[in-house]
Amino acid sequence: MDIESYIKDLSPELQEKARACGSVEELLALAKEAKLPVPDEILEAIAGGDQPDPENCKPYKVKCPNCGSTNVTFDWYFGVHHCNDCGINFP
Repeated sequence: MDIESYIKDLSPELQEKARACGSVEELLALAKEAKLPVPDEILEAIAGGDQPDPENCKPYKVKCPNCGSTNVTFDWYFGVHHCNDCGINFP
């Protein structure tokens, strides 16, 4: 998933603000302010997750403790992960 796919359903004002962000931190702050969930795929896209530095890290996927799915988003407003498959929230 690319960032444009993620923001396409947002208001034109939020789309403009998202495109104007100069850093990952600014984009995440905008998502938090607008109370938008941020899927892991977007976090990877804005952090260059497709090309991790093999010396420092491995790609990280949050797994649901209930069903094991990696279809998980982080809700910045409530500070919890949400499984999009089974519906539970977890830290």
